[in-house]
Amino acid sequence: MNNRLIIGMDGGGTKTRVMVKERLDGETLFDQNFGMSNYNNIGVEGLRPVFREVYEELIKCFGERLQDAILVLGSAGVDRPKDVEIYLTALRESGFTCRLEVVNDAEIALVGGNGDRKDALMIAGTGSIVVGVHANGKIVRSGGWGGLISDEGSGFQIGRLAIAAVMQEYDKVISPTSFTDQLLAHFQLTSPEDFMDLLYVEDTLPVDKIASCTPIILEAWVKGDQAANTIVEGELEKLVRLVVGISRQMGTETFRLSVAGSLLTKSSNYFGMLKEKLSVVLPQVEMATPLHDPVFGAIIIGAQIQVNTN
Repeated sequence: MNNRLIIGMDGGGTKTRVMVKERLDGETLFDQNFGMSNYNNIGVEGLRPVFREVYEELIKCFGERLQDAILVLGSAGVDRPKDVEIYLTALRESGFTCRLEVVNDAEIALVGGNGDRKDALMIAGTGSIVVGVHANGKIVRSGGWGGLISDEGSGFQIGRLAIAAVMQEYDKVISPTSFTDQLLAHFQLTSPEDFMDLLYVEDTLPVDKIASCTPIILEAWVKGDQAANTIVEGELEKLVRLVVGISRQMGTETFRLSVAGSLLTKSSNYFGMLKEKLSVVLPQVEMATPLHDPVFGAIIIGAQIQVNTN
């Protein structure tokens, strides 16, 4: 008798990666990217075309076996029961009749990053969040409540504060920064006043656009710019506090902290300084690169469901 298919889905704001295996140590039977599937970006109605395309590709490959599969979707913005139900409904209406499990994308990243449902994970990219696993198996979180009130140490916050610094320079509140002209060029603006159009014309905050200038600020920070130093060092301290918060919730100061997100995986300086600051406060925490991709974390969760239901 064949094992049930395990379908892992990593649904993000830019793409949805889908992987299919029969068992963790078996060959990968399917691995393909599809359109974005974060309903906060594309709306509830935008989920169905993406999931329908995924369904049609999988049914072509696996036929009736799809009916008995286990599908685990990890997606950004899955924070409440109503979010889970939105995704479950969209998957069912797209054709899926198999066992479905929907979790936050941070959970599949944690499981993939640590190889199991254990320890903790920090994501710092456009946004940020720290999640961990309590001894009782419960997932706990610190941060990740959106750019207006949270997302500490993220690209969005660094970009937002950098634009604020440019405006403060323009108002003669602070000394000139080394990155003002670069930011204006990056956003194709002629004057700091034009940031008003960038920030306030649309109904929603342009989070991705604001975060896109982060490499400029990190470079200025490394070169010793005072304003960039104030911004980056401040955000790093906030990330450390998020880890302290997750440590308190987990009830331990000894755990592996897997890291993900472009700020931690692409900037060795940002990663290195965070590691240095964290070692002072929580010396027993081991910061480490992920063992596996988030989509494989979804596969691991699916394999655990398979064991428990066989």
